Amino acid sequence: MTVASPQLPTAHGDATLLKKVASRPSRCSDLCLQNGGTCNEELGRCDCQKSRKGQYCQEEVPEEELSALCTRLGFPGPKMCLADAPCLNKCNDRGVCVQGFCQCLPGHFGTDCSLSLDDNGMPQILQGTSYTTRAKRPWVYIYELPPVFNAWVKRIRIDRPTFFYFWQRFLSSGTRTADPDKADLFFIPVYMRHPADNAKLARAVEYLGTHWPYLNRTGGMAKHVVIHGGDWGKKEHEPFKGKVLGLQEGIVDGMTWLTHWGVYKPVHSPSHPPGTSPRESLLWAPAHNPGRDVVVPVPEGGGFGHDKSPLHPLSRNPPVRNTTFFHAGRVCGVGLPNTSQPWPFNCPPRGRRYSGAVRQRVHAYHHNRTGYAVLPHVKNFSQMLMRSKFCLATQGGGHGNRQVIAAVSGCIPVVIGDHVYQPFEPELDWNDFSVRVLEEQIPILHEILAAVDEETYRRKQAALRCGAQHVLFSSMRGSLIGESGHYDAFETTLEILRAHIDHPGVPPQDLQKVDEKFKRFMACGADEVGQEPPPREPGTPAVCSKSAFDGPSSCRHCVYKSLLGGAHTMCCNSLDLAACPRLW
Repeated sequence: MTVASPQLPTAHGDATLLKKVASRPSRCSDLCLQNGGTCNEELGRCDCQKSRKGQYCQEEVPEEELSALCTRLGFPGPKMCLADAPCLNKCNDRGVCVQGFCQCLPGHFGTDCSLSLDDNGMPQILQGTSYTTRAKRPWVYIYELPPVFNAWVKRIRIDRPTFFYFWQRFLSSGTRTADPDKADLFFIPVYMRHPADNAKLARAVEYLGTHWPYLNRTGGMAKHVVIHGGDWGKKEHEPFKGKVLGLQEGIVDGMTWLTHWGVYKPVHSPSHPPGTSPRESLLWAPAHNPGRDVVVPVPEGGGFGHDKSPLHPLSRNPPVRNTTFFHAGRVCGVGLPNTSQPWPFNCPPRGRRYSGAVRQRVHAYHHNRTGYAVLPHVKNFSQMLMRSKFCLATQGGGHGNRQVIAAVSGCIPVVIGDHVYQPFEPELDWNDFSVRVLEEQIPILHEILAAVDEETYRRKQAALRCGAQHVLFSSMRGSLIGESGHYDAFETTLEILRAHIDHPGVPPQDLQKVDEKFKRFMACGADEVGQEPPPREPGTPAVCSKSAFDGPSSCRHCVYKSLLGGAHTMCCNSLDLAACPRLW
């Protein structure tokens, strides 16, 4: 039995060319479209909605099987699983969005219906429009995997949307190329957040190996990019290494990983008694390959009072920063700290490993120090951020986001975490706008901060506005501090990857020394971090704003929506995604 297909839209673009695309013989049976599917014309694969299965989606998934599938995808039940959800790039008006899945017009395919074949049978992007891959490298080839790997995934109330932000921006930023011979990087769009998600990567790699030849090209694995949003990055893949469908350790380690977790050397627990073996005391194994992988920030945007950030140029009367040092949040991971006991006994045994014991030690040594607010909880969290000079930026159970929260609030991050890189380190020098403290220096933290004179603090504050731009996903969430989006987290990730490609063998911390373009980018267009960049030409594209200083949010009514339902801010008012303003 076929399904009742919704009314398909009329694609925008050259009508003659689009008619030609639609009239080409499909590599799938007509049953594919009739049953609500989309034919991947490159592979001859019929992709189905969640509720259908079979070679041409001709079978309805039985209720018990559908319930099990929805549970694996993260849904509480079939009702939410089959509810309407946003689609990637609104299916580019070349298809209709059904349950978060794009049912494409005849001849069109891809997760967002942007692909179709030309006269030579080669995939092209948004044929009949003005789409071209942008001049600025790198160029990214995106694999079109079956929807179970990505499009079917639950996205409502997702806590870390990093994967979806990158996926959506790869097309709208102009970085995508449909020609693998011209690609600098190959993106494997597999959503991974929890350890249980990692089996999908093994299946995806196996699928790639049987359908495309690019994994085995020279340098192929290093050119393949994956994103993991879990606390421990690619180390959350550890239980599956070499065990799921034959995925080997070399394949995992050989890829380029974008994660939030920057541990580059073994980290051992300082609370273990003397004589404990390194294996027993190991907290975190290395999970980051400097010079190949990139530590990306956790997306933040609009919470914590950031819509009134004092970093905004129109902020005229910022709060007085009369608190020297601030941290509020979990200290022990579980339970409350015992203020009558010294470290490590201020936390229960199972809470002593949390944060690598950084929060526990900071609390033990400084919770009752004058001018210091080190608390498990505080009601006026956002106000305290705005009223503090220095804010603790450290990890939690794994990666942390306190450095982003502090930076956008104008509070100088105090980075504590031996062998743990912060977002975009070591390519971005956090010493310009933060204070780094070794874990062994935690007892004298107050002396280190007292030694930061007014001129040094002023320089770090000036540099912080650039640092904050790098850690915000402005092109997806909107401007908060008057930034244009040119140096946001997405663009910074691409620029670092470009520098890795252009300068193989150069230590990542030295890239600014050998690449002037890279140095200026990391300084947000200035000659040096902290300097004011030259003004941009009138009419230069910029993202919409969510800052209270810019008036009512200009991101509120957007034509294009993100996969998560919010504003896709760079393309906010573009009826044609091919004409979406480009930052570069």
